[in-house]
Amino acid sequence: MPPEAAMTPGPAAHGAPAGRPQLTGYLLRRAYARAADCAQACLGDDTRLRDVAHLALLEERGAMSQRQLADLTHVNPTVMVKLVDNLEERGWVARERNPDDRRSYALRLTELGTKALATLRHELDDAERILAQPLTSREKARLRHQLRALLDGEAWMAIVSLAHHNGFLIAQAHRLVREWATEALAPLGVGPRDFGVLSTLGRDQPCSQNHLAEVLGVSPPAALSFVDELEQTGLVRRERNAADRRFYDLTLTAVGESRLAEALEAAASIQARVVERLGPDGDAELKRLLTKVVAW
Repeated sequence: MPPEAAMTPGPAAHGAPAGRPQLTGYLLRRAYARAADCAQACLGDDTRLRDVAHLALLEERGAMSQRQLADLTHVNPTVMVKLVDNLEERGWVARERNPDDRRSYALRLTELGTKALATLRHELDDAERILAQPLTSREKARLRHQLRALLDGEAWMAIVSLAHHNGFLIAQAHRLVREWATEALAPLGVGPRDFGVLSTLGRDQPCSQNHLAEVLGVSPPAALSFVDELEQTGLVRRERNAADRRFYDLTLTAVGESRLAEALEAAASIQARVVERLGPDGDAELKRLLTKVVAW
């Protein structure tokens, strides 16, 4: 896909469920989707942004254990094994016995990995230019400032060579706020994705599965799986459309309405955490800048 393709807004840009446009986390999700598209268009199909981050971290920090790398980047250790396997297969990373603990391995960036990282950085620079096209130079700097303030103290910020990339910062800010959301919504038995479905239906019910997919920016089959799960838990109702029996109308059940109300309270608490870090003015500026990025 050419870099220009990443400039086209996806389906998620066409609508926003009730209560979500005011949430910084919602805008971060949309900005992350756009940043990921821009990065993927420039990096190609066989490399991900997190691959670049892992290589950069090894270059800056030197050899470290797989567990240390997983802890620093908040990646599940099991997932990290697969990620490192891929980097090793490409000759970018070597596993060597840790001299301090022969039971473990240290990961080292190879010469080939160093050369690949230099190329990947140039490609990320191209992605950054595409992502930040709607912003002035001052706005780019202000976006970096607010994202860094939100991420203050996070381990990912230790990757000095990527800390000036708004796309990278958006990805990490999205991850952070999503972790907060997962934690806040867990007692309700729902996750951030479920909240997206419930809040969309709360605004647009009755609506079709295709409408839900368009608003959430996912494929219709993905939306179908979301609805199936929430229908099984008694939160969503699916009924034949009276005007066209080929289609279904989706609505919230009474339990779903109640759960949405609780989830909106949890979302408000997450928003309060964002404002606590940035201040009201900083949060307002971040939302304004993210809105420009996702509207392009």
